[in-house]
Amino acid sequence: MAYQPQIVIIGAGIVGLSTAYALLEQGMHKVRVLEQAVVSHAKSTSASISRLLRFEYGADAFYSRMVQLSLKLWRDLEQKTQRTLYTPTGLLSLGREGEEVERARDIALGLGLSSEYLTEQAGRQRFPQFEFKNYNVLTYNTEGGILHASACLQALKRAILDLGGEIIENHRVTQIAHENPGRPIHLRLCSGEEIAADRVVVAVGPWIHRLFSGLRLPITLTRQYVLYFSGLTPASFGVGVFPAFIEKDLYGFPVHKGSHRWLKVASHEFGRPVDPDGAVLIEDAVIASTACRARALLPALREAELAHVEACIYDVSPDENFILDYLPGDQRITLATGLSGHGFKFGPLLGHLLSNLVREVQPEVPLGRFRLARFSYQHEQQTISVA
Repeated sequence: MAYQPQIVIIGAGIVGLSTAYALLEQGMHKVRVLEQAVVSHAKSTSASISRLLRFEYGADAFYSRMVQLSLKLWRDLEQKTQRTLYTPTGLLSLGREGEEVERARDIALGLGLSSEYLTEQAGRQRFPQFEFKNYNVLTYNTEGGILHASACLQALKRAILDLGGEIIENHRVTQIAHENPGRPIHLRLCSGEEIAADRVVVAVGPWIHRLFSGLRLPITLTRQYVLYFSGLTPASFGVGVFPAFIEKDLYGFPVHKGSHRWLKVASHEFGRPVDPDGAVLIEDAVIASTACRARALLPALREAELAHVEACIYDVSPDENFILDYLPGDQRITLATGLSGHGFKFGPLLGHLLSNLVREVQPEVPLGRFRLARFSYQHEQQTISVA
């Protein structure tokens, strides 16, 4: 049997677990995941009830095609794990002429998806829950829907273990020692223990600067809030009668199984910079602004109770594209960061791409726009050459 490298993945969020699963599926045997807490822990950027799967990326067809590839992989994972991970709800996009809603529909049609224009009258008849008076472009794509985030993580965890991989929880990596390219990489843990590896994938979300503070990666950590409204009946706001929706940076989900009968609304607008280990300070004004916009769009929310607010963190790159690349100067270490609040839906696809980087084979998606070299000016200032 050919030599198999010891591969360690740091971080058991959606990207780390998906990468471990892809490596095992592609024939790697020595795959270990280290997680600082537990899978789907409260501070994890991957945890929660749900994530939106949308094809609508304005005029950016590249990401729309990636969503199509990723959804196929989600469906494959559903079949293999016999778990419901994705629920189609349809996606309603609301905008005005001259905005990117129209271009997004054209791209969806080009991908063979069922996306249609709705007149205001048709919109009111089909989705009377919305106030449409401020919009003159409405599109509806039947393919959008909900990824059940925590269920996705648990399904991946089970699949990894079934394939012979390891997931070691409550093991926080504090340092990556890789100075000597002729010797294994050594991962130092907060317990004082050391673990050796031939290849390492770093997918730690908001904790990226803890491991690479000297590299000064161009990643900003931002505070985001998710709002949950109660008191809405599934008969009017459940799956099948109420769609997932997007209005500029505002988006939301119907009431669905596992949602506590809550309707979820959030804003993708980036919040203030935060420390991932710092105290969570709830910003009432930001929450009130999002709630006000949601109530203007969905009048029934004016009588609903804001039952819960969830605080989370984005790791944001300057251009909002991901960073999927080797660590400058050491191709044994692969970085996955800068998911910028839209990475979860791509989980299994990102796992495949990172697995290809680890195994040094050609990825199925061009990675040019995800390379660190696009920020080379920042690294040139530090005399670091990007591999």
